[in-house]
Amino acid sequence: MRKERVQLKLPHKKPNKSPKTFTIFGFEHLPSLLSALRVIVLPFLAYSFVHNYTIAAYALFLLAIGTDFLDGYLARKMILATKFGAYFDATVDFTFIIGMFSVFVTAGLYPYFLLPLILFVFAQFLITSFRSNRIYDPIGKYYGSLLYGAIGLTLLFSGPLFCDIITFSIVAVTAASLCSRLASFSHSRARMHHTSLTIGKEAQSTKGGDLI
Repeated sequence: MRKERVQLKLPHKKPNKSPKTFTIFGFEHLPSLLSALRVIVLPFLAYSFVHNYTIAAYALFLLAIGTDFLDGYLARKMILATKFGAYFDATVDFTFIIGMFSVFVTAGLYPYFLLPLILFVFAQFLITSFRSNRIYDPIGKYYGSLLYGAIGLTLLFSGPLFCDIITFSIVAVTAASLCSRLASFSHSRARMHHTSLTIGKEAQSTKGGDLI
């Protein structure tokens, strides 16, 4: 009986583009450039709002929102996400947010204490982000989205009652975010203390066993 050789044909897979490929074409800075566009848009948006160029203000705000979505999407899709890019994106977001709320506060729409409150949240975000054990904050990760939403709604509706509701919402979410971060930090400290005690007890028992 003649034995026939069976050859397995594996399907040909197209190689995925690696970060090197995008580096060669000069796309590695594209997400950061898109993030930087928000800083460029900011003065034009502020000018349009102050001078009641409503359509221009809406269009520029939508452009800013579009870059915020697109830079993260491209960084993940093109495998270009970096720690610097994440911090740069967050810094640009808060620069844009503080800039617009400064305009709103100057126009008398919001109280002045919102500005140091937002700056404080950004500062503690940066400080806690350098920790090796990340703090779990299910509310704080949406803080920037809330403020972007507040800017968009303020461009649409700028009545006193509406601005009071926005102010209360920002203060409430800020308080909830800080409470969740403090709870997470306390839980992390307690867990580390418990782990160190357990290791100490195991070390003592091992030493005692060696003496016997």
